[in-house]
Order: sequence, then structure tokens, then C-alpha cells
Amino acid sequence: MKNYRKFQKYFNRFEIKYQISIKERDKIISTISLFMKLDPYVQNNYSYEVRSLYFDSNFRHALLEKKDGIGIRRKLRIRYYPDYSRDSQEFVFIEIKKKINENVAKSRVYVKLKNALVILDNNNPEAKTFYRNASTQDKSTLEEIWFLYKKFNLKPACVVSYKRQPFLSKVEKTFRLTFDTNVMIRNYNFDLHFGGGSELIVPRGISIMEVKFNNIIPNWAIKIIQSNNCVQYKISKFAAGLEKTKVLALI
Repeated sequence: MKNYRKFQKYFNRFEIKYQISIKERDKIISTISLFMKLDPYVQNNYSYEVRSLYFDSNFRHALLEKKDGIGIRRKLRIRYYPDYSRDSQEFVFIEIKKKINENVAKSRVYVKLKNALVILDNNNPEAKTFYRNASTQDKSTLEEIWFLYKKFNLKPACVVSYKRQPFLSKVEKTFRLTFDTNVMIRNYNFDLHFGGGSELIVPRGISIMEVKFNNIIPNWAIKIIQSNNCVQYKISKFAAGLEKTKVLALI
């Protein structure tokens, strides 16, 4: 859809996660209404669905980096927003997410869903054509994607899905709060059309709140977080999901 082109392609910000109950989420949302507004991308029911196809090596290097607490980590994924892809030309983002402690940088290119896996292989003629026609910044992102893909011989590892309620500050334009629920995973059938995950990563009735900012958290937001006794929750949906499916496989 045309709306896809308006999504931001490059990020560099801090992200802090909290695990809260749905009741706490609803209380916080009612409180922040004075300072924040719903993201204009949201169309129905105050949320949109996110589906991400994550890649990892046969040796699960991305998962092990998270488990071992490596400070600098990179993950490759294809991100799909089904609520914004209802026409015949569905698009996705091929994305590299880099994390240095709480700092998160994302670089991504916008491609047709049907071509995404082809473009991951820089030896493919279609990938070469896409590269020739790309912007300078997109070429740099593609080169990094190809390097990571080849270096670790990456393959599809899992699909993670969730419903997201995103809010933007009315004043501090780079400050965001998002609330993710129904966070699920599957480690089979990597077709993003197939739907969301099949196993819960976090229990029902729980929401993951993410605080996203460039420099500082506004004072009003700090007070809201403190007054609700929110405790920081260092979770990777990708890593927690793979651990969940591994445990289930042993049952």
C-alpha cells in the first residue's frame, strides 16, 4: 500500500521495555492521553499487527549472543504489516536491527513481499537490479544485509507476531510509547501470509510496554512510569520465543 512508503526507514534511539498487566496498560493509556496521541498509522481498533520473519545461523549465533549478554548484537528480519498490505502489491521491510545495550539502530529497505527472499541473495540477477536502482543510503543497507546474510549463512528461524498500540508525544516528536499484546511465535511455515504465531511468548493478560526516545524521557513520562511501579523487563521477543519453542519440543 502507499502508506508503506511513509514508514521511517532509519532509526537510532533508545528503547526500554517493561512488562505490565493489561489493567496497568489501560490505566497508563488513560493517563498519557494528555501528553500523547495515537499513531496516525493506526486504522482499526487502536492497534495494528506486526509479523517478523527472523533469520539465524544453523548454530543459532543470534540467539546465543542474546543469551550470553553480548553488548553489541545484530539481527536480520523481514517485517510485514498485514493491516497495511491489502492490495496485490504487498510490501515488507528487510531490516537489520543493531543493539548496543539500550541503544537501538535500524536500517531497512522497502521491497515487494514476493521478492524479499530473492533480494537477500546478492548473486541473484533480481537482487542486482534492485541494488542498481536503489538510493545511496539503501545501497549501504543492502550491502550490510548481504554481508550478514553470507557471513553466517542465515536461514529463516521463526515468525514472531503481536498486536501493537503505538502512541506519539504531542510535543516531543521523537518520544514514543508502544504496547504489545498477544505476542506469539512459530518456528515452522515461514510464509508471512500464513498468519501470526502459534505459541504465546508472554502470557495472555500481559503487555510489553516499550519506551522509545532519542535523548531523554520527558519528566511527565518518568512520573507515570514510577507511579505505576513499572519494572524494566529485558526481553527479546525473538530469543524468548525460540527458547519457548525449544522447551515445547522437549515436552
